[in-house]
Amino acid sequence: MTSDTQLHELLRAAAWLPEDGRRADRHEVADEADLGDGLRLVLTTAVGGPAHGRRFLLPVRADTAGRSSEAPGTEEFDRACVRLLAAGARVPTARGGHVVFRGSGPAPRTVRARSFDRGWSSNSLSLLDLDGRPHLHKTYRSPGPEVREPELLRLLDGGGHTPRWFGDYTYVPPGGGAPLPLGVVYAYTPGTGVDTPLRKNLRALWPRLAAGDHGPVPDGGGTPDGLDTLVRAHLAPLAGTLGAARAFLGSFHTELRVRLGGDVPPPAYPVDRALDAAEERITALAARGRTEAALPRPVLAAAFRALAEETALLRAAFATGVVPGSAGPCHGDLHLSHLLVDPPRVIDISTPSTGPGEPGWDEQSPLEDLVALGRALEYFSADEAADHAARLLGVDSTRTMLASLDGGAGLPPAGRARLLLVFEAADVWRRQVAALLLGPAGAATAAGGGEELRRLLHLRRLLHELDYNFAHARPYHAAIDLRHALALGRPSPLARTLTTRN
Repeated sequence: MTSDTQLHELLRAAAWLPEDGRRADRHEVADEADLGDGLRLVLTTAVGGPAHGRRFLLPVRADTAGRSSEAPGTEEFDRACVRLLAAGARVPTARGGHVVFRGSGPAPRTVRARSFDRGWSSNSLSLLDLDGRPHLHKTYRSPGPEVREPELLRLLDGGGHTPRWFGDYTYVPPGGGAPLPLGVVYAYTPGTGVDTPLRKNLRALWPRLAAGDHGPVPDGGGTPDGLDTLVRAHLAPLAGTLGAARAFLGSFHTELRVRLGGDVPPPAYPVDRALDAAEERITALAARGRTEAALPRPVLAAAFRALAEETALLRAAFATGVVPGSAGPCHGDLHLSHLLVDPPRVIDISTPSTGPGEPGWDEQSPLEDLVALGRALEYFSADEAADHAARLLGVDSTRTMLASLDGGAGLPPAGRARLLLVFEAADVWRRQVAALLLGPAGAATAAGGGEELRRLLHLRRLLHELDYNFAHARPYHAAIDLRHALALGRPSPLARTLTTRN
């Protein structure tokens, strides 16, 4: 067994370890498996600090002198894992558990590492050639039973919606504890996330806005009459791409339902439970918001009133007989970059529950994916608007984002008008993108639920993200959440400004 002292010294310098893992007081060896050729999979438990109690995985290799170093990303580690996957190996661990390797076919004749710009990721990634075909090897830095991607890739293999599965490996602890997925190898599918063409399109809108292509501004200020028409024409070249992505998502949800749910009728979504949780979270966040010095108090108060009103409206609607729709499996954490468009694919799938007999099966819905993309568009468009407005006004983007909350009340009149126009254009653009990519509000029914369920899921995700942004001291991102909380059932800041003027 690796000693805790040796491990701690290695972990202190490990670029592999997530930041919260490095802030643990120390790490204890929980178990380890010898893969041969000086390679070991070491599972640790964090003691003390923010990560106390969490498991971490550190693949290590020893040189001829017995010195240990990190193994992730090395060709030796990748080759060993591919060999063990193809063999369907079962490797015993030092404390009586084992690591199960399972694969989809015979061992490739050649395994070669490819150069790969890894950037930063919450997991370790390597790019490999297996008999000339590119594959990704993903090793999970902090394995847990909630990691379902390897099993989902296996279950969905060959359906055309997800990358092809080559194999995966899982730690099975002694005594029958929950298995921990450690890594997966799957075919690399080159592609572009839908965020890339969207970013290019929105940034190309700004010069047209500056040129006045939106037509004259009404007397007394306000939204130009031609803004909606301008944005629609500007988005026309992307209509086919976004429509194809929308159809792809529908067929992906169908495959998920068939492969995971089979013939079992989907249960009704538990709306009462979700509403109870939302009310509790609103109360807790409202109390925490009073300590957020960077965010204006009146805006916080108004945003939490809007959130509470939305919750009350939804509870009343469901109480009077509105049918919420059925539950069903979904991607689980869909971002714009996870939806590839050339060819259409989804990556980083994390479906919350993988079958009718599993916990949480009734607490998921395909609508969650549409809501997640809608929320991603809210962040995306607001961030781009804040950045562009900041360059126009010569200020920091945090200032423009915060100014968008109150209609730019603290800005000079000329700057205020420019800021409001930029954010209004971004909102018009976002709504039209959502219509093309996600469908009109009525499309909620086709995705397995009613409009009220879509609103409930939007509320839940907004609260989840606001909670995260408060907890991680991210006032800029919290301002985006508050901006869209304020918009629940209310006109835009620009429209409110016009109402006040007139």
